Formats: sequence, C-alpha cells, structure tokens
Amino acid sequence: MPSKKTRINLTVDDDMDQLLTELCDLQGGIPKATLVNNYLDMLRPHMIEIRDAIRMVNEKKDPSPHLRKMLLNGQQDFLDVLKEELKDD
Repeated sequence: MPSKKTRINLTVDDDMDQLLTELCDLQGGIPKATLVNNYLDMLRPHMIEIRDAIRMVNEKKDPSPHLRKMLLNGQQDFLDVLKEELKDD
C-alpha cells in the first residue's frame, strides 16, 4: 500500500550526499530518505518555534520575548543533556 505522506524532491551537493551516505551506512544502511525524515522529525519543535517568530515579525510584533524563551529552552535542554552525561562520572 503506497504511503499517503506528501513527498518532496531534495537536491543536495556532492559533499552533502557523501555525508548522508556515510551516516546511513553507520546506522546499518538505512535509506537516505529515512535518515532525512528522522532529522526533520527531531527538528520539528525548533522549526515550529522559528515559524512562530517569523510570523510575529511579519505581523509587526516584537519577537524578543519569544526568541528569549527559545534561547532559554535551548540552554535548559543543553544543561539537561550535560547533567545526564556527567551523572555516571
């Protein structure tokens, strides 16, 4: 049964193609489309935040509070990862 998901074309330069190929090989030979889709899924929350900030700018609203919140959330995420990594040391 064919997928009902929207398909998009993606053109990349040779360096990106080589990088994607290496990443796929290192992960057991997964398809490039799967790798890219996985990365996009991981980036989705950040993409939503960026979209919201751009909307604010287009609506002539001050995006500073939104951008500040994005920055603080990113810093907290980093600290959470760092704390987890240092936990076993």
